[in-house]
Amino acid sequence: MPEDTPGEEQPLMLSFAEAADRLVRDGIAQSMTAEGLRRLARDPQSGWPIGPNDYRVVGKTRMLPYELLAPYIQARKPGRGPAKEPRKKRRPQQQGDPVSTTVDPRIAVLSDLSSPSWHPVPEAYGMPWDDAVKLLDAYRAAVVAEVVEALTVKAQELSTEAEAEMRRDLEERAQVWHEAATVAAKLKRVP
Repeated sequence: MPEDTPGEEQPLMLSFAEAADRLVRDGIAQSMTAEGLRRLARDPQSGWPIGPNDYRVVGKTRMLPYELLAPYIQARKPGRGPAKEPRKKRRPQQQGDPVSTTVDPRIAVLSDLSSPSWHPVPEAYGMPWDDAVKLLDAYRAAVVAEVVEALTVKAQELSTEAEAEMRRDLEERAQVWHEAATVAAKLKRVP
């Protein structure tokens, strides 16, 4: 570290944070942070002009001579430097299965049951029993229809794969899926 010599003019010593602020305030750099300066100081290829003996330590803060820093930053081109490789455009990845735009019958049931309208006959809020039964039956039918459709699709996929690969075990599994779809379809008709 440089020794103080009496009568000698001392260089302006600033911390990394103060130097970054001063570079921006003086118009030398458009933007700069203390971490940006530290990164330049650590990079052996940056041409950092301040050697280990040029720093001073005050308390726990390392101070650097601003007179050596300012011309170095002025001579540097602004920006992050050249890109190591061109940036790739990232396409957003779909998360999960696509959501259908149809109204989920559960939402209709829950909204009707949670905010029932006023009925003048019993003079109270509530839903007539028959209406509630119809709502729940409609919900049940919709769920069963979804299950039947899913089972049918899976059975068809297995049948197609079994035919393509000529595998008896896949055809037997497809038959089980078809039977499950048939049973589920019968549930829809049960009162």
